[in-house]
Amino acid sequence: MTNVETRPAGGRAAARRAAQDRPRKRRWLRITALVLGFLLAAGCGAGYWYYQKLNGNFQAGQLNLSDVTGEKTAPNAAGQTPLNILLIGTDNRGSAANIALGGSADEAGRPGLADVQMLLHVAADRSNASLISIPRDTLVDIPACRSEDGKQNFPAVKKRMINEALARGGPGCLVGTWTELTKVHIDHYMMVDFAGVASMADAVGGVPVCVNMNLWDRYQKGIGGTDLKLPKGTTYIKGEQALKWLRVRDAWGDDIGRTKAQHLYLSAMVRELKAKGSLTDPGRLMGLAEAATKSLSVDKPLADIRKLYELGTELRAVPTERISTLTVPVVTAKSNADRLDLKQPDSDQIWKLLLADRPLDDKGPAPADAPPSPAASPTPAPGAQVVKSSIQLTVQNASGAELRAKDVRTALNALGFTGATAPGGGGSQAATQLTYAPAQAAQAQAVAAALGLPPTALKESGTGRTLALVIGADWPTGTTFPVAVAPTQLPKSAEAVTADDDKSCMTVNPQGRIYTY
Repeated sequence: MTNVETRPAGGRAAARRAAQDRPRKRRWLRITALVLGFLLAAGCGAGYWYYQKLNGNFQAGQLNLSDVTGEKTAPNAAGQTPLNILLIGTDNRGSAANIALGGSADEAGRPGLADVQMLLHVAADRSNASLISIPRDTLVDIPACRSEDGKQNFPAVKKRMINEALARGGPGCLVGTWTELTKVHIDHYMMVDFAGVASMADAVGGVPVCVNMNLWDRYQKGIGGTDLKLPKGTTYIKGEQALKWLRVRDAWGDDIGRTKAQHLYLSAMVRELKAKGSLTDPGRLMGLAEAATKSLSVDKPLADIRKLYELGTELRAVPTERISTLTVPVVTAKSNADRLDLKQPDSDQIWKLLLADRPLDDKGPAPADAPPSPAASPTPAPGAQVVKSSIQLTVQNASGAELRAKDVRTALNALGFTGATAPGGGGSQAATQLTYAPAQAAQAQAVAAALGLPPTALKESGTGRTLALVIGADWPTGTTFPVAVAPTQLPKSAEAVTADDDKSCMTVNPQGRIYTY
């Protein structure tokens, strides 16, 4: 039989228009299919009711509960920018369902800790994505945070386990902690609890995981254990089993092993979603939407099913073979053999790769370097005139190196900025910053140009007449700011594994307690 294509009336031009409309129509057909079932069953108001019902499921909070700000990557040539989303798994036992799954009813009143935390970085052109984990036992500095309702303040603390940040106000404090660590702007957060992990695993239909021998992570009072029991080889896990898999620690040897197991689980889930067509099938999407909205706590701008759908559409565009998982390099902490420290400068190299929007795999070309964002530069008042000798400027040293303020002040004086002084003090600060009042934008630009400061070093603040330059640890030598060169590859201590390749079996560590049967 011969297939005959019938052209729309109007000839070739109409045919072209029809062809262009097909993908758009197919997309809207999928969306419409989600609503039609409700319209047919309960009348015209049901679709809107269901939309409102899903929105009502969300728990929403402030994105950042600290005063720490991160740097945004400049848009690429097409005007696109990367997405950074902090994914959080909490051990909160504030509900009967969470107590049933996690035990320890006596901890029902304790604020949740962040046992799982990963930063999802999606490239500006959506060609690749990376999931970067920090083990929960890692010691970090947690910034000052406030509670969600603003009624409680938490002072900054040093060398604390990173999972404690969640208990100091909520997810927004963990966002502030990651921002301080990475110096990168975070766009959203998503948090799920015990019950949420179980329901999402059920909605997906099960996730395949593999162990190299029979595993029984026996529970022992006072010691721990999840009681997860799996035979050697691959098993599809759902519900409570999935939660136990994500919580197992000692059977893998340490917290780094647990992080690897979490990566294997998420990679397998991505493969399952795409293989089963869950991201395009209306029925499966409906189940996922119910489970996701009931399970998730998100930042307020994301607490809308339309926003979540748009985000899902963007993530769906990333090929599975270009989704990488990575654990940040760590070393045993000097202060505590049971804790970890971030390995430097390796960890900072990873954050710089993210800021430069460099892919962490080796399966595609690196994006072209984006120019500095002009929006970060102060805008002087129209007709503003600058007389360098009239600019009042204090220079303070917070770099940790000696005589930095005096050296930079001397250089400024030689360049004609004779009002620059170095009064001493400055404390300790990672990044160099020049603060100025709104009326001093032109003066700030002149000082920045003379010293080679990037736009991100300038901050509008206060109403004083004196500019304030604080020299941070990022400027340890010289009298002009060092030009930052983004790294092009991961440090040797870090290895990124793509979702398509991440199909290995977890190795059970039978030392200590017996984990096999």
